[in-house]
Parts: sequence; structure tokens; C-alpha cells
Amino acid sequence: MTGSHLSARLSGRAVAWAVPLVNEVAALGRSLVLARMLGPDELGRAMMLALTLRLVEMASDIGLERLLSQAPDGDDPRLQANLQGAVLIRGLAMAGLLVVIAWPMTLGFHGGPSAISYALLALVPMMRALLHLDHRRFERNFDYRGLALVDGVSAVVMLASAPVLVWIVGDHTAILWICAVQAGSAVVLSHLVARRPYALRFERAEMGRMWVFGAPLVLNALLMFVTFQADRLIVAGWYTWAEVGIYGVALQLALLPALIVGRAATSLLGPRFRIAQAAGRLAQDGVPVLRGYLAMAALFTLAYGLAAGPVITAIYGPAFATEPLQLWALGLAAGLRILRTPLTQMAVAMGRTGDPARANLLRAAFVLPALGAAMLGLPLAALALCAAVGEAAAALRGWHLMQRPGSRPVGQPACLAQGA
Repeated sequence: MTGSHLSARLSGRAVAWAVPLVNEVAALGRSLVLARMLGPDELGRAMMLALTLRLVEMASDIGLERLLSQAPDGDDPRLQANLQGAVLIRGLAMAGLLVVIAWPMTLGFHGGPSAISYALLALVPMMRALLHLDHRRFERNFDYRGLALVDGVSAVVMLASAPVLVWIVGDHTAILWICAVQAGSAVVLSHLVARRPYALRFERAEMGRMWVFGAPLVLNALLMFVTFQADRLIVAGWYTWAEVGIYGVALQLALLPALIVGRAATSLLGPRFRIAQAAGRLAQDGVPVLRGYLAMAALFTLAYGLAAGPVITAIYGPAFATEPLQLWALGLAAGLRILRTPLTQMAVAMGRTGDPARANLLRAAFVLPALGAAMLGLPLAALALCAAVGEAAAALRGWHLMQRPGSRPVGQPACLAQGA
């Protein structure tokens, strides 16, 4: 590898880490603006709206961007046009679902956002339905400049607009317009950085291929929602809205590195493991990566347990003070989530997209003890401890699944890999 190529690769790695960092810091900054300007109660209601939007997004996530960057024919304009067609269908379906569940969500969480607020969330996926995917195609060659412009700049625009929109709206519904600003900015920027004309195709064979690749990821995404966010739903159902805000702040701060690592891994480890799998050296390349992520997980858990309490109190104010046991448990859960990241990417590279869902199923099962703790009126730390034990079980399950033989090319149906 020449010096210029090495420099470009290192620069790409820096961008791939910087973009999710900017996104998650912007989301944290958005929560800080809401907390400081509206207080814990309104922050809790705003988090419920954001949570609902996230649920619908994850329930329809079939890994379109991952297929574009990892499939052998991901550079084919025809495949990209079909993927953009799938993005359009997904966005419109998400918008319709948000309208349908608006009234039930209002009935399920007394004193929370109104049905109109839930329905207005549909604006966000309707905008994102028109996203141009060219900037994700660039990742095939480890070029992350488009990703930086689309995801990074739209996050900065969102954060800059947050104080103004909160001041204008004056309550938790400001989150609707803040999310809409981010979505609209991302769509506009995606078309500006694109090198190919925007095109849509809806071929049945390609849609079927996407479903075969992505259906296990949908299940995994739903399980990830349960593992990441179900605790907040339980808190919203059994505790006060202020406690929703307090628990949500501690959880968001804990998940910040895990989400950054996960997004960076999709951009960095996905293409790297695809190449390693094709060359027959995935296990060899994966071992040092796993060791590195283990070190990251341990360092984060220690740092969060020691520093999160003073940081939350200093930044958000005394009203958001959190007990130490809860913080240590959340830090451990997030650290274990970091450790599981390369296992997920290795499974996807091997075409075994169902493995992450199987591991997350164990983690999701520990939502039941958390619900029991809430029904018994136990402190919020009990919910956090359930999360930590569940993540440990899922990590062990993920490692066990990786020991099984057998794989198939990314994006290829199992029947083809078996010669059927």
C-alpha cells in the first residue's frame, strides 16, 4: 500500500468514527437543550415521541445501506435504484404506521403526548423516503466524505435549530420539528453530494433479495429496540414523567459510546469483514478486532461508573441526579454492548444475519424481570441491573454462535448458496 493510499485509508477511518460521534453528541445536545429549557417532565414526554419514532424505524430496518456497501454487486446502478425504491416504500409505510398507532399510544401512556403529536411524527419518515443512497455507495471504497456531509452536517443543523425551535414551540412537541429539520437536511444533502442521477426501481426479484437479506435484521432491530429502549417504556408506564427524563438522560449518556461504536463499525468493519470473508481469513482478521473492542468496553465501563454521576449533575442540573448503582449497571450494560459489536458485523459478513437476532433474543428476555421490578415498585437501579445481566447473556450467546461452521456470500439467499 502506497503512502497516499495509507493516508487516505487513515483519513477515512477518522471520518467514519467522527460522523457517528457528531450524530450522538448532537442527540445528547438536543436532550440537554430540552432539559434545560423545559425541565424533566417535558423532557420525558419528548423522549417518548423520539422513542416511538425510533421504534418504527427499527421495526422496518432491513439493512438497505448495509446491502449496498457489502454486496458484491453493490456498485450496480440497477441495484441502487431498487434500494432507493425500497427506501421510498419503507418511508411511506413508516409514516402510515405512525398515524395508525397515534391514538393507541395516547391511551397507553396517560399524561403523555397527544395523538396529534404522535401522528405528526409521520413527517420525518416521509421526508427520509426521498433519500439518495449514493453517499452510502462511496463506503465500498472506504470513502466517507459523503457520509460526513449528509449525516454529520444534518446533525449539526438539527442541534443548531433546537434552541430556536424549543423557544418558539415552548413544550415537548418541539422534538417533532427538530427531527423534521434533521431529516429534511439529510435528504437535501444526499442529493447534493450524489454522483449518479436519482433513480427508482421496484423489481420483484430485487425486492425479494432485499427481504431475504434483511428480514433477520428486522427481527434483530426489534430486539435491539427492546434491549436499548424498552426500559424507558417501562419507566413511562410505571414511574413519573420526571423519572422518565432522569432515567433517559443516564441511559442516553451510557449508550452514547455504544451507538457511536456500532455506527462506525457498520462503515469500517462491514467492508473490511466482507473482503476478509471473501479471502477466507475472517477468523484471522476478527481476533485482533475483538481484543480491541474488549479493551474499549472495559475502559468505558470504568469511566462511566466513576464519572457519569458528577457529569450529569454538572451539565443537566441537580434535578437529574442519579444513584451510583444505577449508573454502574448502565455502564456495564453499554460496555457489553460495545463488546458485541464486532460479533454482529462478522455474522453479517458471513451472511448469517439471523445470528445477531438470536443473541439479542436472550437480552430481550431480561425485559420481563425489569417489568416485574417496576410492578413491584423497586428503584430504577433494578431495571438497570436487569439490562446488564441481559447484555452479558447475549454476549456469551453471540460468541457461541460464531463458533458454528457454515456461511454464505453477503446478500445471497441460502437456497442459492446451497445450490438448490
